[in-house]
Amino acid sequence: MIEPDVFKRGMRRLAAGVSLVTTVHDSVFHGLLATAVNSVSADPPTVLVCVNRASSAHAPIAGSGIFCVNFLGLDNDEVAQRFSSPIEREKRFQAGDWRDLGTGSPALFGALASLDCRVTQMVEVSSHTVFFGEVLSLELWTERSSPLVYVDGSYLPKSTFAASGNVV
Repeated sequence: MIEPDVFKRGMRRLAAGVSLVTTVHDSVFHGLLATAVNSVSADPPTVLVCVNRASSAHAPIAGSGIFCVNFLGLDNDEVAQRFSSPIEREKRFQAGDWRDLGTGSPALFGALASLDCRVTQMVEVSSHTVFFGEVLSLELWTERSSPLVYVDGSYLPKSTFAASGNVV
């Protein structure tokens, strides 16, 4: 059997877009960074997010039954840094321009896209819960698509995209 640390090191080699998953529960905002986000269906529009049950945002997502997936772009790296540190958890939402798309979950103005979702199903798998969410509304904040990418334990620098010409 593969050791968990070896598995994690291997999975870090899979480059992934960075998403900020947010919710509101009992009038308090909560959020976490996630790379385990996928589309499931276009009819009805459904996405899934995998959240570690030890995460501080897990219980609020499960309790509220709502979440917003914010696809982060290169210009959102400061917000990503803020949410990656548990030290200033209470100050996470003090930076950024947050909007309500309908459910009350915070949507980050300036993200590549924000998907406001209602939880339709929860499946526990080992240490995580897979939350399936029907997308109730979607906002494309920008025409540009320059994603923040996480690979091998860090974010790819902006210069990586500029040098390769991959910035759209």
